[in-house]
Amino acid sequence: MIKALSVAGLQTDGTPFKKPSIQLEEAIREISHGHLTWIECVVDNIVSDTPTVLQNLGITMDPSVLLSGYVSSYEDKEDTLGLMLPFVITSANKTQTSPLLIFLKKDLVVTIHDDYGGKITRLYNYSGTLLRKLPKEPEQWTDRQTILLARIIDELSETNFSILRLIVERAEQFEIDLAGSRQVTRDIPLELSDMKTSLLTFLNAVWATYDTVHNLKYGDAEMVSDDEPILAKFEVILGRLDRQIQMSENVMQMVATGANVIQTEVTNKVTILIIWWTVAGTAELVPNTIATVFGLLPGHEQLFPWLLSTIVVSAGLATVVAYLYVRRFFGHTLSMNKLRGLRKRLVRSH
Repeated sequence: MIKALSVAGLQTDGTPFKKPSIQLEEAIREISHGHLTWIECVVDNIVSDTPTVLQNLGITMDPSVLLSGYVSSYEDKEDTLGLMLPFVITSANKTQTSPLLIFLKKDLVVTIHDDYGGKITRLYNYSGTLLRKLPKEPEQWTDRQTILLARIIDELSETNFSILRLIVERAEQFEIDLAGSRQVTRDIPLELSDMKTSLLTFLNAVWATYDTVHNLKYGDAEMVSDDEPILAKFEVILGRLDRQIQMSENVMQMVATGANVIQTEVTNKVTILIIWWTVAGTAELVPNTIATVFGLLPGHEQLFPWLLSTIVVSAGLATVVAYLYVRRFFGHTLSMNKLRGLRKRLVRSH
């Protein structure tokens, strides 16, 4: 079911027009008017509703060819160019992708997506300013739709990049919660796995977008301009995507490093606790053994003052010896300074 359909474009005299929230039949009539028409369509189910939209618009490309691709796809049929690019969306600590379909014919650009493509809808709201800057000459039809296509892809790229910021904020909050004094019961391995999965989903989407834009720039499609200054817009997008890939890889390393530091700190805290119990156990074991041996002596009740002093002195000596041994093992302190130093070394090593 078509949930919303809007049309924008250039009239024959170069004047931009925009008709939001119209019926498909009215949009079909607008195609024949002017130099360029952009149809922005929001559907309920992109798999089942897209063929109906394309059939009514006279586009013969099978959308299943694009939708069968992994995250993104590129299909050139000479008179029709089809693209599938991913929207990255996040909710309830889960990150996934949703497809944006773009079809190009002469003087026609069609974008089809579901409700997750809100940024493209907002770009349509400013289409008047965008279309006013496009070339007006009839023979420049490839330049017009190529510039519009580049602007749509750039908007999608910036929208996806904002998801990385949300993932980073979630990772920072996770680290703050673990380092805080008040802890709640939580499945730490599951949360770390969700964050890594979100980063991998984002990274796969950016890589897929990069491959499609690269094919678009160097694929020499009939529906795309051959003008180098216009094709340079795709080079700019590729540069931004490349930086997004580098940043997401850096964030993934930071998450992995943070997880290792947290695990190391927890392990060291448990180790310190065990060692202190060892000290206490040693201090208890020696006098307990002495008391057991003395208890086997006949008439030990008369020796009680001497036995008591011996047990107290042995307990003190055992405690001192155990403490000195542990201190030598850990260094000069059993405080958390060792853990802080360990964390700094881990951070510097990464």
